[in-house]
Amino acid sequence: MARPHIITGIDIGNSQIKVVIAKLEGDNSRPELLAVGSAPSNGLRRGMVVDMEETIKDIRTALERAQTIAGVKVRRAYVGVSGLHIKNQLSRGVIAVSRADNEISQHDIERVIQAASVVSLPANREIVHVIPRNFIVDGTENVKNPLGMKGVRLEAEVCIIDGLSPYIRNIAKCVNENGVEVAGLVFAPLAASLSVLDKNQREYGVMHLDFGGGTSSLTIFEEADLLHSVVLPVGSKHITSDLAVALRTSMDVAERIKLEHGSTSNSEDGRKKEMLDLSSAIGEEKFILPKKQLARVVDARTQELLDLVSAELKKVARNGMLPAGVVVSGGGANLPGLLPYIKDSLRLPVRLARPLHMDGVVDAAADPAFAVATGLVLWGVEQEASGDGKSHASSGNFSDTASKLLGWFKNFMP
Repeated sequence: MARPHIITGIDIGNSQIKVVIAKLEGDNSRPELLAVGSAPSNGLRRGMVVDMEETIKDIRTALERAQTIAGVKVRRAYVGVSGLHIKNQLSRGVIAVSRADNEISQHDIERVIQAASVVSLPANREIVHVIPRNFIVDGTENVKNPLGMKGVRLEAEVCIIDGLSPYIRNIAKCVNENGVEVAGLVFAPLAASLSVLDKNQREYGVMHLDFGGGTSSLTIFEEADLLHSVVLPVGSKHITSDLAVALRTSMDVAERIKLEHGSTSNSEDGRKKEMLDLSSAIGEEKFILPKKQLARVVDARTQELLDLVSAELKKVARNGMLPAGVVVSGGGANLPGLLPYIKDSLRLPVRLARPLHMDGVVDAAADPAFAVATGLVLWGVEQEASGDGKSHASSGNFSDTASKLLGWFKNFMP
């Protein structure tokens, strides 16, 4: 009997480090979730490592917690990368079909994607992903898969996601220092989208909003294509900071108050005309304030994030025009009243993210904060199935990118 194949995802966030361990047995394409582990993240700021030793230690803590529950030793993992340094751009390439009978082969598809991937980048930036959006065969546009079609000229439009090499390599080094090989580096918002979006949503038009700690990110899909992706400089930690200033207290106390009493004005608690006694939390006598006052602080930062989201939707002319609405993940998604607040602000249907396409103890990863980590496992399953799960410290060179892009293309097909 063949041994089960262990696939691990590590999400190194600004607030928490999450680890998901799953196994794949036989011909089953759905991984079985074995364990999750998490630990506070104290060495990152906005997706960038600012304290290497602290990050290595935090990753070790999260790994040990997950390994203890799963009863396995993690040797390879898929790791998420994000941050304000990640950018994306569209590029096109064109080739002549190589076969004499003009039938487009897999080799032609790889060649045209490689041609589209040739872009000029600064020396300190490297490609993370090359994602095919569509192909053009002899002028016929919006071809999803040209394999086997007849044609003379083949073009491809791809989305290239790139980031700063030092930041990406620092993340990889922190994982390597814990004795774990990096099987692949994946743009975190895309990984999360694999976990919480289904094919129908990506076909009809949907936005995935990941409300993280130091940053938030959004990805927009339509007709199974990645239409737009961006990392935004607002996260749930900014709400904590605002509360610390408003209440004149420490960040730790403000975080505790946010978790216990924080909500938007759209929540049931936020609408109540009641007073909140924070005397014991703040350490001052008779520190009582209206609950609505706390909600106003939360509303202000939430509205700032949604203003940025609305601006991004306008860039692609999809403001209020996504039939499948918005799916919200990330630790900030647990804020009471957030979903109705987003619904009112963006005029779109909204739902909380839940992990899809996995078996096992799925309830352990039901928290929307685990969307990226579970998505990394699903991405790994696709790579392992296509034979592209090679370990490396960085995905910047083209051979690594080329090995990934066909797997990505399958994931975004309708």
